[in-house]
Amino acid sequence: MDRESPNRIARRRSLRLVTGIAVSGAIIVFGSGPVAAASGTQVVTGATLAGILSITAPGALTLPTLVAGSSTAATNLGSLTWTDTMNDAVVSSVTLAATNLWHAAGAGLYIPWADFTITVDPTTTPNVNNSGTNAVVPAGSPYVLTGAPTTDFATYSNPITLATASATSEGSWTQAANQISVAVPGNTTPGTTFAATIQYTVTG
Repeated sequence: MDRESPNRIARRRSLRLVTGIAVSGAIIVFGSGPVAAASGTQVVTGATLAGILSITAPGALTLPTLVAGSSTAATNLGSLTWTDTMNDAVVSSVTLAATNLWHAAGAGLYIPWADFTITVDPTTTPNVNNSGTNAVVPAGSPYVLTGAPTTDFATYSNPITLATASATSEGSWTQAANQISVAVPGNTTPGTTFAATIQYTVTG
């Protein structure tokens, strides 16, 4: 009997310890001692980058099939994002210009930018950390691109303004629903692949 008692007591203590941890979720410590405390400090520093003026253009775009004598459906140009954190008094603005849709010089072998219609997304989406008023889209959309006529693939049209921000606006904006439609001349050469370049510029 004397041999069995300690084993039973030990088992009870083990069961009590396990039960106490499961119920309270705390560590149980037997015994007592002096209470000690310690503290530490952490130094946090930060520095700003130089001001940024940047723009990220949408990726490549394939237009709907070009049918001579008709206009393409309006096609989304993709998501455009720009940043102005220069913190200066200059009003920032974003513009678009385009080259001709080009295959080669000659009748029916290029489509002039004057046949492009650009519909500008009326909404600019600001980053949540922006300051100042949101960038706005000026009136005038849709635009037909203008400029001195050319018969090359490197000259750009006159730029159109997509959005402007105030002199106190700082941050990033996105414009995601700009569209292009192309009026295809009736003499366009069948079975021809054309290419153009759209250039976006931010100033500020």
